[in-house]
Amino acid sequence: MRELQISGVRVVIGEAEELDFAVRDTILDVIRRKPDAVLMFPTGSTPEGVYAALVSHFRRRDPGRPEPSWAETRCLNMDEYWRLPPWDPQSYSWYMRTHLYEWLDVQPGNLYFPDAMAPTPEDACDTMERHIRELGGLDHCFLGIGVDGHIAFNEAGLPRSRTHVIDLAPSTIQANQRFFSSPDEVPTRALTAGIDTLLGAKQITLLAKGEGKAEAIRQTLTGEMGVHCPASFLREAADRSTIYLDAAAASQLPGEGS
Repeated sequence: MRELQISGVRVVIGEAEELDFAVRDTILDVIRRKPDAVLMFPTGSTPEGVYAALVSHFRRRDPGRPEPSWAETRCLNMDEYWRLPPWDPQSYSWYMRTHLYEWLDVQPGNLYFPDAMAPTPEDACDTMERHIRELGGLDHCFLGIGVDGHIAFNEAGLPRSRTHVIDLAPSTIQANQRFFSSPDEVPTRALTAGIDTLLGAKQITLLAKGEGKAEAIRQTLTGEMGVHCPASFLREAADRSTIYLDAAAASQLPGEGS
């Protein structure tokens, strides 16, 4: 892997699998330093390799001396579809349980999900922000990135905020139809950690793979900073952020194209 410094942000370029292992090791190092660390996780296809690597590492541990143990670690979901119950297989709560949490020794009482069934979305957002405050803030935030530069569900053009509810873009709703048996079942709103919530983490890791993310990464690191590319605000936390890229995702950065 190679390391660069772009706009003050540490950028690591490597092969897909070694990037997954590097992000895995970053998360494990946080837990080693602070067993009761507060971690925030994303969903989607990009982090699946990281989660598989975390599970594999945990299953290979010495049963008599798990290293590190997740027993004290507090884990928060980044977002959730509004009014999709946690037992629905398309919910992000279900995703995180099946991809990561149920394979570790993390305690159920240390899992925090945006409450899609709260009386109002505002109640759910306020509760998540209260949890973060009461837990002492986020120690690590793991991010993916959308093709338009969005992080979490903070789509391009939305104002900065803390945890909030959003109306999903028609393109997002259409893209999600393949996961549901009927178009009427596709959620149209979501709860998400806001940009200011994410930037409050003591350490931030972003992982991007594939040529489809290259323009978003270029805008993030070298374009004008603003809501047109939400990930560009990571430059405000440059000293706390690392961006991991494969060659395709890095291809539009200075000196990286063919």
